[in-house]
Formats: sequence, structure tokens, C-alpha cells
Amino acid sequence: MRLTVYTDYTLRVLIYLALKHREGSVATIDEMARAYGISRNHLMKIVHELGQHGFIETVRGRAGGARLARAPSQISIGDVVRMAEKDFSVVQCHERGGAHDCAILATCNLKRGLQRAVEAFMRELDRMTLADAVDSTAAAAQLLGMELPPARGASPVRASRKTIPIVGQPAADAAARPRAASRSAASRSRNR
Repeated sequence: MRLTVYTDYTLRVLIYLALKHREGSVATIDEMARAYGISRNHLMKIVHELGQHGFIETVRGRAGGARLARAPSQISIGDVVRMAEKDFSVVQCHERGGAHDCAILATCNLKRGLQRAVEAFMRELDRMTLADAVDSTAAAAQLLGMELPPARGASPVRASRKTIPIVGQPAADAAARPRAASRSAASRSRNR
């Protein structure tokens, strides 16, 4: 099963807004379009639908934009996917009211098996919240070029897309690795 591009973009909008939620600020459609490199027109339709379904709220005016209507931990990925996906038919015989030209439709158990698979897929998405969707919020914000909230007592820092440490390894170790490798190569050449 493959989710549509519309659903993909919908989830991206919500992830972006979840990152902004921590600091309580709004995000504009232009800002999100630039961060993801996707069409502003696509995002306008998505933001409108998310607002109609109560996932986000929009703020008009000069300092306006969009923000989550509730905490990321209270937004189910399953609910979002159900809103964005218009068709969960895996095969033609799943389509409601459609014409079916399969000769064995009346005796086929595959339809029921595929339906159970879709239900299991959705149960898994129902267990996941928007808060669960991003493993590292700091790294995600950095990749999107977002302003990171300041640490206690520090001034705000603009995120740099070039300084992301390797996952599971402290930044100091990642920076030291190239120097250690060059020292190792130099000592090998002296020993020859």
C-alpha cells in the first residue's frame, strides 16, 4: 500500500507545526513550502483541510500563520491518514459500489485477507501520535532550517544544515573522527 503525495505533504505540514508548537509560534505556508521545497498551492489546500478537521488553527493578520490546535501527543497519525486518504482499496474488488469483473469474487478469501491487512496498518498508525513521528526534534528543526528555541540563558541560534552529528554519536566525536583518521595515516607512513 502506498500513501498519496497529498497525505505525505499533510504529514509534513503537521510535523513542521509540531516543531513550532514547542515555542508556541505560528508558521506560514510560504515558510513551510520553502523548508520542504514543495508547492505553496499544494500546502494552501492542505492547511485549509487540516483547519476544517480541527487539527490546526489559522491566525489571520500580519503575524498570522498556522499552528496546531492541540498538542502533538494528542494527534493520531491514523486520524490524519484517514482524513487525507480518500481511498483505502488495495484491489478493485475492495471498491464500494464499483463494477467487479472477477470470476471468483464470490469465493475469494483474498479480499478479506487484504482488508485485515489494511485494518492492521491503520491500527499501527492509530498507536502513533504526531509527537512520536520525529525521532529527534532538534535535528529535524535543523534540517528544515528552522530557528531553534534557545537553551536556558542563551540567545537564539539560527540552525545550520551542515552541522548535524551522526545519530547516536556525540557531535565532538563526529568532529574528531577526521582528525584521528589523518593522524593514523600519518603515523603509518612514518613507520614504513
